[in-house]
Amino acid sequence: MKKTNKILTLLVLSILTLPVLTFASEFKVGEQPSFSASEKSAENLYMAGSSVVSAGSADKDLLIAGGTALVSGPVVGDLFVAGGSVTILNQISGDARIGGGNITIASDILGDALIGGGQIILSGKTIGGDAVIAGGTIRMESEVKGKVKIAGEEIYINAPIAGNVDINAKKLTLGPKADIKGSLKYKAEKAVTIEEGGIVRGETLYTEIKGHDKAKKGAKGAAAGFFTVMFIMKFLSLLVAALLIGLSFRKYSKELVRAATTNPLKEIGRGIITLIVLPILSIILLITIVGIPFGIIGVLSFLMLVVFATIMTPVFLGSLIHKWVSKKSEYVINWKTILLGTIVYCVLGLIPFFGWIVACISMIITTGAIINLEWRIYKEWR
Repeated sequence: MKKTNKILTLLVLSILTLPVLTFASEFKVGEQPSFSASEKSAENLYMAGSSVVSAGSADKDLLIAGGTALVSGPVVGDLFVAGGSVTILNQISGDARIGGGNITIASDILGDALIGGGQIILSGKTIGGDAVIAGGTIRMESEVKGKVKIAGEEIYINAPIAGNVDINAKKLTLGPKADIKGSLKYKAEKAVTIEEGGIVRGETLYTEIKGHDKAKKGAKGAAAGFFTVMFIMKFLSLLVAALLIGLSFRKYSKELVRAATTNPLKEIGRGIITLIVLPILSIILLITIVGIPFGIIGVLSFLMLVVFATIMTPVFLGSLIHKWVSKKSEYVINWKTILLGTIVYCVLGLIPFFGWIVACISMIITTGAIINLEWRIYKEWR
Protein backbone atom coordinates (compact mmCIF):
# COMPACT_ATOMS: atom_id res chain seq x y z
CA MET A 1 0.00 0.00 0.00
CA LYS A 2 2.81 2.45 0.84
CA LYS A 3 4.50 1.74 -2.47
CA THR A 4 1.21 2.32 -4.33
CA ASN A 5 0.58 5.58 -2.50
CA LYS A 6 4.11 6.74 -3.28
CA ILE A 7 3.67 5.98 -6.99
CA LEU A 8 0.36 7.88 -7.14
CA THR A 9 1.84 10.87 -5.34
CA LEU A 10 4.85 10.96 -7.65
CA LEU A 11 2.60 10.66 -10.68
CA VAL A 12 0.40 13.61 -9.79
CA LEU A 13 3.43 15.72 -8.85
CA SER A 14 5.20 14.88 -12.11
CA ILE A 15 2.15 15.86 -14.15
CA LEU A 16 1.76 19.11 -12.22
CA THR A 17 5.46 19.97 -12.49
CA LEU A 18 7.11 20.36 -15.89
CA PRO A 19 10.78 21.26 -16.38
CA VAL A 20 11.23 24.94 -17.12
CA LEU A 21 13.27 25.15 -20.31
CA THR A 22 14.37 28.00 -22.54
CA PHE A 23 13.69 28.46 -26.23
CA ALA A 24 14.80 30.90 -28.92
CA SER A 25 11.39 32.39 -29.79
CA GLU A 26 9.86 35.18 -27.74
CA PHE A 27 6.72 34.32 -25.80
CA LYS A 28 4.37 36.72 -24.00
CA VAL A 29 1.42 35.37 -22.04
CA GLY A 30 -0.83 36.81 -19.33
CA GLU A 31 -4.05 38.68 -18.74
CA GLN A 32 -3.00 41.63 -20.94
CA PRO A 33 0.30 40.86 -22.68
CA SER A 34 1.72 43.69 -24.76
CA PHE A 35 4.53 44.29 -27.24
CA SER A 36 5.25 48.02 -27.13
CA ALA A 37 6.04 50.29 -30.08
CA SER A 38 9.62 50.70 -28.83
CA GLU A 39 10.26 46.93 -28.90
CA LYS A 40 11.55 44.84 -31.79
CA SER A 41 11.40 41.07 -32.09
CA ALA A 42 14.17 39.32 -34.01
CA GLU A 43 12.61 35.88 -33.40
CA ASN A 44 9.14 34.45 -33.91
CA LEU A 45 6.79 36.08 -31.41
CA TYR A 46 3.94 34.25 -29.65
CA MET A 47 1.35 36.09 -27.56
CA ALA A 48 -1.70 34.79 -25.67
CA GLY A 49 -4.09 36.41 -23.20
CA SER A 50 -7.52 37.95 -22.72
CA SER A 51 -6.44 41.26 -24.30
CA VAL A 52 -3.36 41.24 -26.55
CA VAL A 53 -1.64 44.30 -28.04
CA SER A 54 1.26 44.12 -30.50
CA ALA A 55 2.58 47.58 -31.38
CA GLY A 56 6.26 46.76 -31.93
CA SER A 57 8.06 45.52 -35.02
CA ALA A 58 7.82 41.74 -35.48
CA ASP A 59 10.67 40.86 -37.84
CA LYS A 60 9.54 37.24 -38.18
CA ASP A 61 6.24 35.41 -37.66
CA LEU A 62 3.66 36.67 -35.17
CA LEU A 63 1.06 34.41 -33.56
CA ILE A 64 -1.68 35.74 -31.28
CA ALA A 65 -4.49 33.98 -29.41
CA GLY A 66 -6.77 36.03 -27.19
CA GLY A 67 -10.16 37.55 -26.45
CA THR A 68 -9.27 40.81 -28.17
CA ALA A 69 -6.23 41.29 -30.38
CA LEU A 70 -4.78 44.54 -31.71
CA VAL A 71 -1.84 44.53 -34.12
CA SER A 72 -0.65 48.09 -34.79
CA GLY A 73 3.01 47.28 -35.50
CA PRO A 74 4.46 45.88 -38.75
CA VAL A 75 4.87 42.12 -39.25
CA VAL A 76 7.67 41.05 -41.58
CA GLY A 77 6.75 37.35 -41.57
CA ASP A 78 3.39 35.58 -41.43
CA LEU A 79 0.56 36.54 -39.09
CA PHE A 80 -1.77 34.10 -37.33
CA VAL A 81 -4.49 35.49 -35.07
CA ALA A 82 -7.40 33.77 -33.29
CA GLY A 83 -9.62 35.96 -31.10
CA GLY A 84 -13.05 37.37 -30.36
CA SER A 85 -12.32 40.84 -31.71
CA VAL A 86 -9.35 41.31 -34.06
CA THR A 87 -7.97 44.59 -35.43
CA ILE A 88 -4.99 44.85 -37.81
CA LEU A 89 -3.60 48.34 -38.47
CA ASN A 90 -0.14 47.79 -39.97
CA GLN A 91 1.40 46.00 -42.94
CA ILE A 92 1.71 42.21 -43.02
CA SER A 93 4.58 41.31 -45.34
CA GLY A 94 3.80 37.57 -45.35
CA ASP A 95 0.56 35.59 -45.30
CA ALA A 96 -2.30 36.35 -42.89
CA ARG A 97 -4.47 33.68 -41.27
CA ILE A 98 -7.10 35.27 -39.06
CA GLY A 99 -10.15 33.91 -37.23
CA GLY A 100 -12.49 35.77 -34.91
CA GLY A 101 -15.91 37.26 -34.19
CA ASN A 102 -15.41 40.81 -35.41
CA ILE A 103 -12.43 41.35 -37.72
CA THR A 104 -11.17 44.69 -39.02
CA ILE A 105 -8.14 44.78 -41.31
CA ALA A 106 -7.10 48.33 -42.21
CA SER A 107 -3.66 47.43 -43.54
CA ASP A 108 -1.93 45.83 -46.50
CA ILE A 109 -1.35 42.09 -46.69
CA LEU A 110 1.41 41.34 -49.17
CA GLY A 111 0.87 37.55 -49.19
CA ASP A 112 -2.25 35.37 -49.15
CA ALA A 113 -5.16 35.97 -46.78
CA LEU A 114 -7.24 33.27 -45.06
CA ILE A 115 -9.95 34.89 -42.93
CA GLY A 116 -12.97 33.54 -41.04
CA GLY A 117 -15.31 35.41 -38.73
CA GLY A 118 -18.73 36.90 -38.00
CA GLN A 119 -18.31 40.45 -39.28
CA ILE A 120 -15.32 41.13 -41.52
CA ILE A 121 -14.14 44.50 -42.83
CA LEU A 122 -11.18 44.75 -45.22
CA SER A 123 -10.20 48.38 -45.78
CA GLY A 124 -6.46 48.17 -46.46
CA LYS A 125 -5.01 49.16 -49.82
CA THR A 126 -4.11 45.72 -51.13
CA ILE A 127 -3.91 41.96 -50.68
CA GLY A 128 -0.92 40.76 -52.68
CA GLY A 129 -1.97 37.12 -53.16
CA ASP A 130 -5.18 35.09 -53.05
CA ALA A 131 -7.99 35.70 -50.54
CA VAL A 132 -10.21 33.01 -49.00
CA ILE A 133 -12.88 34.44 -46.68
CA ALA A 134 -15.83 32.98 -44.76
CA GLY A 135 -18.15 34.92 -42.49
CA GLY A 136 -21.53 36.53 -41.88
CA THR A 137 -21.26 40.11 -43.10
CA ILE A 138 -18.24 40.79 -45.29
CA ARG A 139 -17.16 44.15 -46.71
CA MET A 140 -14.14 44.15 -49.02
CA GLU A 141 -12.54 47.50 -49.90
CA SER A 142 -9.03 46.07 -50.46
CA GLU A 143 -7.65 45.41 -53.92
CA VAL A 144 -6.81 41.73 -54.44
CA LYS A 145 -4.06 40.83 -56.89
CA GLY A 146 -4.92 37.13 -56.92
CA LYS A 147 -8.08 35.02 -56.83
CA VAL A 148 -10.95 35.45 -54.38
CA LYS A 149 -13.25 32.86 -52.81
CA ILE A 150 -15.90 34.03 -50.32
CA ALA A 151 -18.76 32.35 -48.42
CA GLY A 152 -21.10 34.44 -46.30
CA GLU A 153 -24.53 35.99 -45.75
CA GLU A 154 -24.15 39.53 -47.07
CA ILE A 155 -21.09 40.35 -49.19
CA TYR A 156 -20.10 43.79 -50.46
CA ILE A 157 -17.13 44.08 -52.82
CA ASN A 158 -15.87 47.56 -53.65
CA ALA A 159 -12.31 47.11 -54.96
CA PRO A 160 -10.40 45.80 -58.01
CA ILE A 161 -9.78 42.03 -58.17
CA ALA A 162 -7.25 40.69 -60.64
CA GLY A 163 -8.26 37.01 -60.65
CA ASN A 164 -11.43 34.94 -60.72
CA VAL A 165 -14.07 35.39 -58.03
CA ASP A 166 -16.13 32.53 -56.52
CA ILE A 167 -18.97 33.57 -54.19
CA ASN A 168 -21.57 31.69 -52.14
CA ALA A 169 -23.87 34.14 -50.38
CA LYS A 170 -27.40 35.20 -49.52
CA LYS A 171 -26.83 38.64 -51.00
CA LEU A 172 -24.01 39.94 -53.20
CA THR A 173 -23.36 43.59 -54.07
CA LEU A 174 -20.61 45.11 -56.22
CA GLY A 175 -19.79 48.71 -55.33
CA PRO A 176 -18.74 51.53 -57.68
CA LYS A 177 -15.03 50.70 -57.33
CA ALA A 178 -15.48 46.99 -58.00
CA ASP A 179 -13.50 45.89 -61.05
CA ILE A 180 -13.38 42.11 -61.47
CA LYS A 181 -10.91 41.37 -64.23
CA GLY A 182 -11.49 37.61 -64.14
CA SER A 183 -14.74 35.68 -64.15
CA LEU A 184 -17.48 35.91 -61.50
CA LYS A 185 -19.10 32.65 -60.37
CA TYR A 186 -21.66 33.00 -57.62
CA LYS A 187 -24.60 31.34 -55.82
CA ALA A 188 -27.17 33.62 -54.19
CA GLU A 189 -30.91 34.05 -53.54
CA LYS A 190 -31.09 36.75 -56.21
CA ALA A 191 -28.88 38.20 -58.90
CA VAL A 192 -25.97 40.41 -57.93
CA THR A 193 -26.58 44.11 -57.40
CA ILE A 194 -24.01 46.15 -59.33
CA GLU A 195 -23.81 49.80 -58.35
CA GLU A 196 -22.91 52.44 -60.93
CA GLY A 197 -19.24 52.12 -61.86
CA GLY A 198 -18.91 48.44 -60.86
CA ILE A 199 -17.82 46.08 -63.62
CA VAL A 200 -17.13 42.41 -64.32
CA ARG A 201 -14.80 42.03 -67.30
CA GLY A 202 -14.87 38.25 -67.50
CA GLU A 203 -17.69 35.71 -67.68
CA THR A 204 -20.50 35.81 -65.11
CA LEU A 205 -22.09 32.53 -63.99
CA TYR A 206 -25.07 32.77 -61.61
CA THR A 207 -26.76 29.90 -59.74
CA GLU A 208 -29.99 30.83 -57.95
CA ILE A 209 -30.72 29.45 -54.48
CA LYS A 210 -34.47 28.72 -54.77
CA GLY A 211 -37.21 28.82 -52.10
CA HIS A 212 -37.31 25.11 -51.20
CA ASP A 213 -33.53 25.10 -51.22
CA LYS A 214 -33.65 27.99 -48.72
CA ALA A 215 -35.88 26.06 -46.28
CA LYS A 216 -33.76 22.93 -46.56
CA LYS A 217 -30.63 24.98 -46.30
CA GLY A 218 -32.03 26.78 -43.22
CA ALA A 219 -32.76 23.55 -41.32
CA LYS A 220 -29.42 22.04 -42.22
CA GLY A 221 -27.70 25.33 -41.60
CA ALA A 222 -29.00 25.62 -38.02
CA ALA A 223 -27.64 22.18 -37.10
CA ALA A 224 -24.47 22.67 -39.09
CA GLY A 225 -23.99 26.10 -37.51
CA PHE A 226 -24.22 24.68 -33.98
CA PHE A 227 -21.72 21.90 -34.66
CA THR A 228 -19.47 24.29 -36.56
CA VAL A 229 -19.35 26.68 -33.60
CA MET A 230 -18.64 23.77 -31.23
CA PHE A 231 -15.91 22.49 -33.56
CA ILE A 232 -14.31 25.95 -33.81
CA MET A 233 -14.43 26.40 -30.02
CA LYS A 234 -12.82 22.98 -29.52
CA PHE A 235 -10.21 23.72 -32.17
CA LEU A 236 -9.27 27.15 -30.81
CA SER A 237 -9.16 26.03 -27.15
CA LEU A 238 -7.02 23.01 -28.05
CA LEU A 239 -4.77 25.12 -30.27
CA VAL A 240 -4.18 27.77 -27.59
CA ALA A 241 -3.44 25.13 -24.93
CA ALA A 242 -1.07 23.22 -27.25
CA LEU A 243 0.73 26.43 -28.19
CA LEU A 244 1.12 27.53 -24.57
CA ILE A 245 2.57 24.21 -23.41
CA GLY A 246 4.34 23.14 -26.61
CA LEU A 247 6.19 26.43 -27.04
CA SER A 248 6.76 27.23 -23.36
CA PHE A 249 8.37 23.81 -22.83
CA ARG A 250 9.81 23.20 -26.27
CA LYS A 251 12.67 20.93 -25.17
CA TYR A 252 10.27 18.86 -23.09
CA SER A 253 7.95 18.61 -26.11
CA LYS A 254 10.79 17.43 -28.36
CA GLU A 255 11.79 14.79 -25.83
CA LEU A 256 8.19 13.65 -25.63
CA VAL A 257 7.99 13.31 -29.44
CA ARG A 258 11.28 11.37 -29.51
CA ALA A 259 10.05 9.06 -26.76
CA ALA A 260 6.76 8.49 -28.61
CA THR A 261 8.46 7.68 -31.92
CA THR A 262 11.42 5.64 -30.66
CA ASN A 263 9.26 2.69 -29.66
CA PRO A 264 5.57 3.47 -30.33
CA LEU A 265 4.38 -0.08 -29.60
CA LYS A 266 5.97 0.07 -26.16
CA GLU A 267 4.39 3.46 -25.50
CA ILE A 268 1.00 2.09 -26.60
CA GLY A 269 1.34 -0.68 -24.02
CA ARG A 270 2.48 1.76 -21.35
CA GLY A 271 -0.37 4.13 -22.19
CA ILE A 272 -3.06 1.41 -22.15
CA ILE A 273 -1.86 0.02 -18.84
CA THR A 274 -1.80 3.49 -17.26
CA LEU A 275 -5.24 4.49 -18.57
CA ILE A 276 -6.79 1.21 -17.33
CA VAL A 277 -4.91 0.54 -14.09
CA LEU A 278 -4.83 4.09 -12.68
CA PRO A 279 -8.64 4.67 -12.49
CA ILE A 280 -9.29 1.11 -11.24
CA LEU A 281 -6.62 1.44 -8.54
CA SER A 282 -7.98 4.85 -7.55
CA ILE A 283 -11.51 3.45 -7.15
CA ILE A 284 -10.19 0.58 -5.01
CA LEU A 285 -8.39 3.08 -2.78
CA LEU A 286 -11.53 5.22 -2.49
CA ILE A 287 -13.50 2.36 -0.92
CA THR A 288 -10.92 1.96 1.85
CA ILE A 289 -10.86 4.48 4.70
CA VAL A 290 -7.05 4.69 4.80
CA GLY A 291 -6.72 5.00 1.03
CA ILE A 292 -9.34 7.71 0.41
CA PRO A 293 -6.84 10.62 0.19
CA PHE A 294 -4.67 8.68 -2.23
CA GLY A 295 -7.72 7.55 -4.18
CA ILE A 296 -8.65 11.21 -4.66
CA ILE A 297 -5.08 11.95 -5.75
CA GLY A 298 -5.29 9.05 -8.19
CA VAL A 299 -8.56 10.28 -9.73
CA LEU A 300 -7.20 13.81 -10.05
CA SER A 301 -3.95 12.59 -11.58
CA PHE A 302 -5.91 10.45 -14.07
CA LEU A 303 -8.05 13.42 -15.13
CA MET A 304 -5.00 15.68 -15.45
CA LEU A 305 -3.14 13.02 -17.40
CA VAL A 306 -6.01 12.69 -19.90
CA VAL A 307 -6.24 16.47 -20.33
CA PHE A 308 -2.47 16.85 -20.66
CA ALA A 309 -2.24 13.97 -23.15
CA THR A 310 -5.08 15.49 -25.20
CA ILE A 311 -3.20 18.80 -25.35
CA MET A 312 0.13 17.20 -26.25
CA THR A 313 -1.25 14.85 -28.93
CA PRO A 314 -1.47 17.66 -31.55
CA VAL A 315 2.12 18.61 -30.71
CA PHE A 316 3.17 15.00 -31.32
CA LEU A 317 1.11 14.59 -34.52
CA GLY A 318 2.22 17.90 -36.06
CA SER A 319 5.91 17.25 -35.45
CA LEU A 320 5.63 13.68 -36.76
CA ILE A 321 3.76 14.66 -39.95
CA HIS A 322 6.15 17.55 -40.60
CA LYS A 323 9.12 15.18 -40.35
CA TRP A 324 7.48 12.72 -42.75
CA VAL A 325 6.63 15.42 -45.31
CA SER A 326 9.85 17.46 -45.09
CA LYS A 327 12.03 14.32 -44.73
CA LYS A 328 14.19 16.13 -42.18
CA SER A 329 16.23 14.22 -39.63
CA GLU A 330 15.09 16.27 -36.63
CA TYR A 331 11.65 16.75 -35.16
CA VAL A 332 10.53 20.38 -35.40
CA ILE A 333 8.17 22.04 -32.95
CA ASN A 334 6.90 25.51 -33.81
CA TRP A 335 3.53 27.21 -34.20
CA LYS A 336 3.15 25.87 -37.72
CA THR A 337 3.64 22.22 -36.74
CA ILE A 338 1.34 22.65 -33.71
CA LEU A 339 -1.31 24.24 -35.94
CA LEU A 340 -0.93 21.34 -38.38
CA GLY A 341 -1.23 18.78 -35.59
CA THR A 342 -4.30 20.48 -34.12
CA ILE A 343 -6.02 20.54 -37.51
CA VAL A 344 -5.24 16.85 -38.13
CA TYR A 345 -6.34 15.81 -34.62
CA CYS A 346 -9.64 17.71 -34.84
CA VAL A 347 -10.38 16.46 -38.37
CA LEU A 348 -9.71 12.86 -37.25
CA GLY A 349 -12.46 13.32 -34.69
CA LEU A 350 -14.91 14.04 -37.54
CA ILE A 351 -14.12 10.80 -39.40
CA PRO A 352 -16.19 7.89 -38.03
CA PHE A 353 -14.42 4.71 -36.91
CA PHE A 354 -11.08 5.00 -38.76
CA GLY A 355 -10.47 8.60 -37.70
CA TRP A 356 -11.48 7.85 -34.11
CA ILE A 357 -9.14 4.85 -33.98
CA VAL A 358 -6.17 6.86 -35.29
CA ALA A 359 -6.89 9.73 -32.87
CA CYS A 360 -7.26 7.29 -29.96
CA ILE A 361 -4.00 5.45 -30.78
CA SER A 362 -2.17 8.80 -31.10
CA MET A 363 -3.48 9.88 -27.70
CA ILE A 364 -2.50 6.53 -26.11
CA ILE A 365 1.03 6.79 -27.56
CA THR A 366 1.30 10.33 -26.19
CA THR A 367 0.11 9.13 -22.78
CA GLY A 368 2.74 6.39 -22.71
CA ALA A 369 5.44 8.87 -23.73
CA ILE A 370 4.38 11.28 -20.96
CA ILE A 371 4.64 8.55 -18.31
CA ASN A 372 7.97 7.40 -19.76
CA LEU A 373 9.44 10.90 -19.82
CA GLU A 374 8.13 11.92 -16.40
CA TRP A 375 9.55 8.71 -14.87
CA ARG A 376 12.95 9.48 -16.43
CA ILE A 377 12.80 13.03 -15.07
CA TYR A 378 11.95 11.71 -11.59
CA LYS A 379 14.86 9.26 -11.64
CA GLU A 380 17.27 12.01 -12.71
CA TRP A 381 16.04 14.37 -9.98
CA ARG A 382 16.23 11.57 -7.45
